[in-house]
Order: sequence, then C-alpha cells, then structure tokens
Amino acid sequence: MEKINDLFDQEITKTIDAYPSIYSKDDVVNLLASLRTTVLHAASELKSADNVFTAKYITDSVEDLLDNFDFEEFISSEPELCGSYGSSFNLDLNTSFDEYQFARSFISELTDYFKSNPEENDSE
Repeated sequence: MEKINDLFDQEITKTIDAYPSIYSKDDVVNLLASLRTTVLHAASELKSADNVFTAKYITDSVEDLLDNFDFEEFISSEPELCGSYGSSFNLDLNTSFDEYQFARSFISELTDYFKSNPEENDSE
C-alpha cells in the first residue's frame, strides 16, 4: 500500500514541478491514464507478493500438525466389567471419539500455525 501512495506522491510532485502552471483537459487525462497504468502494475506486483503459501507448504504443514497432534484427549473410554457363567468375566471397552471438539481444536491450531509461520514458506 505504501508503494501505491508513493506513486501518487511522485505524480503530484511531477505536476507541481512542471513548467506550465495551467493544465489542459488533455494534460489531466494523460496524467490520470499514466497514473492508472502505473498503479495497476504496482498493485499486480503487490497481489502476487501476498500469496506466500504454496500447495506443498500447506500440505506439509497440515501433515506436520497431524503428526504432532494429541488425539488422545478426544478419545473417551468407558470400561464395563461383565460377569458371565461360572467364574469368567468380560471387560468391554466402550470408546468414542469427539469429532466436533477435535475439528474445532485442529482448525484453531491450523489457523495459529499459518498466522505465525508465513516466513517459513520455501516456495518450491
């Protein structure tokens, strides 16, 4: 954004420093057309510089987060001891995975990861 402001400042300085003190309509139109071309070119360069995440970087980052993520906190187990005939017992383990809390936590971690690591993109 600062680059675009500098472009406007440069055009204002050129206008102030110009020899004629009165501009015709054609002069103003030419100045605005020139400024538009310069600003659009600068804006396209800024837009491409903002895209810092490549597909490889994103997939590698997600894979890294999944490898180091603590899944156990989303698993709950309820053991159930059942007696049966004679002196035998069965231990049933009812387990469940809290998908909703996992998704919320993982998305939060993913958002934090990308907010704090844009400079690690190696743009391959």
